[in-house]
Amino acid sequence: MKKMASAFLLLSATSNIWALTQNGFDIIPYGFIRASSSYSDAGLGSFNNSNMVAPTHAVPQLDNTSKDSRMSFQAQQTRIGVNLKKDKNITAKLEFDFVDFNKSSPTTQMNPRVRIASVTYEFEEHKFIIGQDWDFFSPVGAFTYNYVGNYFLAGNTGFMRQQVQYMNTQGAWEFGGAIGMAGSNPGVSEGDLELSKSPSYALRAMRKLSGNGRIGVSGIYARSHFEVNNSSHDSYSGNFFYEQSLGRISLRSEFYFAQNLANLGALSIGRGTATSNVKEHGGFLSSSFKMTEKSDITAGIGFARIDNEKSVTPFAAGASASAGILSNTVARLGYEYKVTTDLSLHCELSRYETKFKLAAKDDMNIAHQVDAGILLRF
Repeated sequence: MKKMASAFLLLSATSNIWALTQNGFDIIPYGFIRASSSYSDAGLGSFNNSNMVAPTHAVPQLDNTSKDSRMSFQAQQTRIGVNLKKDKNITAKLEFDFVDFNKSSPTTQMNPRVRIASVTYEFEEHKFIIGQDWDFFSPVGAFTYNYVGNYFLAGNTGFMRQQVQYMNTQGAWEFGGAIGMAGSNPGVSEGDLELSKSPSYALRAMRKLSGNGRIGVSGIYARSHFEVNNSSHDSYSGNFFYEQSLGRISLRSEFYFAQNLANLGALSIGRGTATSNVKEHGGFLSSSFKMTEKSDITAGIGFARIDNEKSVTPFAAGASASAGILSNTVARLGYEYKVTTDLSLHCELSRYETKFKLAAKDDMNIAHQVDAGILLRF
């Protein structure tokens, strides 16, 4: 029944989108189909689940199976989106991923999830983006074929947020801010997030560079409230980002420091509690090198470290994505060969080194993964 409902909603949304052309909107679909086979020599975690859907870290070796090698075939991480354009002032975007971290190796059981549902209005040097969109804070993504896992929990922290964004362009400079939801709550009942009535506030300043590049700083802040002991804690982060294409080489990087950043829905390892604040820092550096017209090499490394380990809650199965992680380092090396302009073959090697805080002692885990498959971009 749930699968039928999901399919019906997706088809209904598609038919409604096409109906918008009656109001003069141009429709530009885009996306990619990603199908691959993945092997690892030990257990991997996709955020808070032990599987290879979109690996972000090595899992603690609590039993014999977590030490065993494994293999999976995945069509998850496939993406589809549509841009809606009417004139130079009004645009909109809808974007969906076919991914479900609760399903290790699904076929027809994959579900679409909403990544972006936003409207953009701009005039002169002013731009407003309203709805669910990429976080105004930490705006850069790394080069990797693990699009959903990326370098999250290992230096890349910004994700999707319900927010109102404003940007003002002054020559090569752009300044802006955003007010948004200080996290997300997929549960049925409202909780601390809604009862605190405290939105997130973000600021960003950047300068455009040649080669479609940019350099800048961003920050985010919110006051996290806990009903259990009626306490409030500051959650914040500062971020430096840089990306630029220099001939055949393209670079992307971010570095940050933070307190209780995971409480804001960001994909970091520092999650505070009602009685403690958790501080962290981290960053990533990734690059892409165009070898020939048909082949590219990508490489990158990202890390995240807790600064006050005593304040971290020990790992527990089924807990939040970052619970119990004291440090996480991810290194990747990838290769892509374009069979045609649309279809390509890819292979990516990854190394995960993750340190957990367990009830008895700290636990360091290392795992290696190879992922190979095809990408059809449209």
